[in-house]
Amino acid sequence: MGDFKKDIETGRIGEKKTLDFLNSLDITYHVEDVTEDKLWQDLDVDFIYITKNGEIYKIEVKTDTIAHISGNIVYETISNKHYNTEGCFSKSNADMIFYYLSEVDELYYINTYLLREYVSENKNRLNEVDMGDFARGYLLRLKKLLELEIMFKAE
Repeated sequence: MGDFKKDIETGRIGEKKTLDFLNSLDITYHVEDVTEDKLWQDLDVDFIYITKNGEIYKIEVKTDTIAHISGNIVYETISNKHYNTEGCFSKSNADMIFYYLSEVDELYYINTYLLREYVSENKNRLNEVDMGDFARGYLLRLKKLLELEIMFKAE
């Protein structure tokens, strides 16, 4: 199986975990799966989450197979250097990013706005690195994001 197809299948697992988690919450009114909708794909949004009190959140899901070992999450600034395409965390219209560590079955959620603010304020101290598939970005310490209450464990 090709890497791309495997990545898609791995991503679907994270989407399912996120969907199950959201549907298990007492405050959930409705979760709309928009993963197959081209408009929402272009906006990097997987789910529209509606609470019982009428709050609406746009959610993106990322699945990571090595963060449990590295202790880092990946904040792509450029998803492909050849096409100069902006990375997901930078361009996503999501309010929250759910981050699933597939190998240890742990789900986290990240406040997108706080994450961008943190990256913007710390650019001089963060080390931008080349990543696979012609991407560039920052490796952010999972533990640090939890301490700063930018990222939370979904429980």
